[in-house]
Amino acid sequence: MEGVELSPNIERAADKLLAEIARADSMIIAAKAGARAEGFVYGLESARALTESTIDKLYVIFDNATENRLRALTST
Repeated sequence: MEGVELSPNIERAADKLLAEIARADSMIIAAKAGARAEGFVYGLESARALTESTIDKLYVIFDNATENRLRALTST
């Protein structure tokens, strides 16, 4: 997660979610992985575990990853 400072545990979980999105082999799986990532960020936001700026960055990172994967799956 370049450009975002996270604790090792949160970074590990975030990287795992990004990997799930990247390896999705169908649009449904990609959408589910994206929703799971969004829920993860929402949980961090609700727990006030990170700054608002970091939360916003995470939402953008996961949204972009999901959109890019969906586009890639559409073009295949």
